[in-house]
Amino acid sequence: MADASIEFKGTSFTLSVLHIKTAELANIRADLVKKVSQAPDFFYLVPIVVNIEQLDCSIDYQAVKSLIEELKFTFVGFTGAVGNEQRKLIRELGFSFVNTSKIEHSQKNPQEQQALVKEPQAITASPEKHLFTDKIHRGQIRSGQQIYAKAQNLVVIGSVSAGAEVIADGNIHIYGSLRGRAIAGAQGHDKAQIYCQNLEAELVSINGNYWLSESMEQHWGSPAFINLTDSELSSAKLI
Repeated sequence: MADASIEFKGTSFTLSVLHIKTAELANIRADLVKKVSQAPDFFYLVPIVVNIEQLDCSIDYQAVKSLIEELKFTFVGFTGAVGNEQRKLIRELGFSFVNTSKIEHSQKNPQEQQALVKEPQAITASPEKHLFTDKIHRGQIRSGQQIYAKAQNLVVIGSVSAGAEVIADGNIHIYGSLRGRAIAGAQGHDKAQIYCQNLEAELVSINGNYWLSESMEQHWGSPAFINLTDSELSSAKLI
């Protein structure tokens, strides 16, 4: 008998979880638009699971899905610690309900608790696959430019302008100012780190966990490095 043309396998993926605290769609829209405007490329077509456990009233599930898709996210389904009747209703409406045990929850610092979108930790590859060589870029990376060090660390001898983006599967070292976006551990590396001589970034991300600029106030304008511990980003002074 010939092999089947399809096969189902269990696996794990990183999903973004949108925690909504109100049933007022206008408020949800306003906050989402503000959040997306801070890093539009980062959020474009990101898979989203909507957590509804903080709501104390019903919500228009179809309207939520339409809003998510209108803002160029990819809607996956709903989740949260809700009753069986509510889960049944969601499924009867044709939406997926994701078991909360599948989604990793972690303690956030006070600034992260204010964010609407929370990133669970990505599934990582084994450590022996993270022996990276270095990709070296000399000179300023200007707004609109993107540099990607695939299966490498990225070393920038210069600054990263606002509106520019640097990405590496390993670590990122910037011998200058970081004012744009820096994404380290892009393919799954929770030990990746970001180093810079002047931290003024629009966004930093390690292994799918991210901070926007308001979360970097402690070491803003200073030489700093950023790492990931137990799915939480942290920063410290370089010197």
